[in-house]
Amino acid sequence: MAKKEKKDKEGKKNKWKKPVLIAAVVVLIGGVIVVRAAGGGNQNGGLVEMTVEERNIISYLEFSGNVEAVNTANVYADASAKITEVLVEEGDEVKAGDVLAVLDTGDVEYNIKLKELALDQSRLSNDYSIRDSQASLDNLNEQVDQGLNSSLNSAQKSLLNAQDSYHGAVEKYNTTKAEYEARTTDSVVSARQTLNSQQASYTSAESQHAEGKMTDETFETYVVSLHNAEENYYSALEDAKQGVEDAYDDMIAAKEAFEDAQRDYETSQLSVEQNVENYENALEKAKALADTESSEMELEHLKESLEDYTICAPIDGYITQLSLKAGEYTTSAMAVAEITNFETMQVAVKIDEYDSKNVKEGDPVEIYVDALELTYEGKISRISKTATIQNDVSYLDAIVEFDADDQVSSGFSAEVKLVREQALCVPALQISDISYDEDNTAYVFVKDEKGEVVKRSVVLGASDGTWVEIKEGLSVGDVIFVTPSTLGMTFPQVEGRFGNGQ
Repeated sequence: MAKKEKKDKEGKKNKWKKPVLIAAVVVLIGGVIVVRAAGGGNQNGGLVEMTVEERNIISYLEFSGNVEAVNTANVYADASAKITEVLVEEGDEVKAGDVLAVLDTGDVEYNIKLKELALDQSRLSNDYSIRDSQASLDNLNEQVDQGLNSSLNSAQKSLLNAQDSYHGAVEKYNTTKAEYEARTTDSVVSARQTLNSQQASYTSAESQHAEGKMTDETFETYVVSLHNAEENYYSALEDAKQGVEDAYDDMIAAKEAFEDAQRDYETSQLSVEQNVENYENALEKAKALADTESSEMELEHLKESLEDYTICAPIDGYITQLSLKAGEYTTSAMAVAEITNFETMQVAVKIDEYDSKNVKEGDPVEIYVDALELTYEGKISRISKTATIQNDVSYLDAIVEFDADDQVSSGFSAEVKLVREQALCVPALQISDISYDEDNTAYVFVKDEKGEVVKRSVVLGASDGTWVEIKEGLSVGDVIFVTPSTLGMTFPQVEGRFGNGQ
């Protein structure tokens, strides 16, 4: 378990916000005061010089939730009886196998005595069953020898049917796959022919349109038709691919059914063989002692049931709930206690659908427990495959697991922080220093060799919302020029604007 030291109390409400020293530049333009945050510059002919800095740019995804234990086990009473002794209290630490309580075994011990007496009596009278055992053995041997055993015959018939079905499914899959790979599926061939026809029509229409012989409206119908034909063609390919997948699934299902039938047949064979052996054993035992096997099994089961009258802990942990009291009665399958293991804890969080592409199972995270002012290292252990919709926004439910210590309690609120993107020791400017052409190309103003201010295109990378990485176009220490009217402005992030950083 990795645990970080407590932060200063003065900063506990801003756990995730790193302090930034701000140097302010106040510029008065036409009666308007403009404040410039960190990284100020010098005035130069109405422009302000700004220097490209070396920075670590890190952006995060942050989630919140409540801590809960991963491993919790309910303890059940396997017998209905009076509680004679309770050995633990709520809050006690226990190990797997520790005895929690003992139940009264008087009734079961009485039944054991009765069964032992009945067994002794049956042994005196079971000699008469020898003749019946011999007849049963002879009948079974005759069925097997003449092929008249119904269960074995039924299993063999099912096996043959399953084998035929599997071979048919394999053949269908191979045919469907071959047609898909060769693009000879009827729907694909038809869609391709239509597409070729529409492409030819479009080419002709394009030529007429370029020569002014066709109106824009008419030409648009050819564009739409070509687009629809393309969509239909790709849809036909997808349908054909799905057909292959369906045929594959059918083949796998048929294979599994065939294997099941094989196992059933083998089981049936084994069952018949076991029955023969059982009859032989029963006859041999009956001749010597008479058949007391079933009674002996019942007696053994009663003796084994004595274990149900001792309630034990199934896992290591702490008793978090306890409803056992000496003198009261348990009910079979009644939950009598709860044991919680607090070594591994979890936090349930919701991941916005637009952030989900940046999160995967196994990603390391930091978990900050507000009440303790402590940070723990963990990971994303599970992400739901089905989204949940709340207030018209889709989320994926996820579980974060971490190794906890004795200070962490179930129910504590926690914040989860995951590195979304980082670029370390890179040239950077504030986002407000960047300008954009109409085609969304980023640029800055620099001086050329003649000392004249000119535009220079730059390629942007990662961004933390305030600073942005300069991947191409500038180096650390380069000077750019910014108009005072843009100082201190904050521009919204646009998808794709920051290259790989967004």
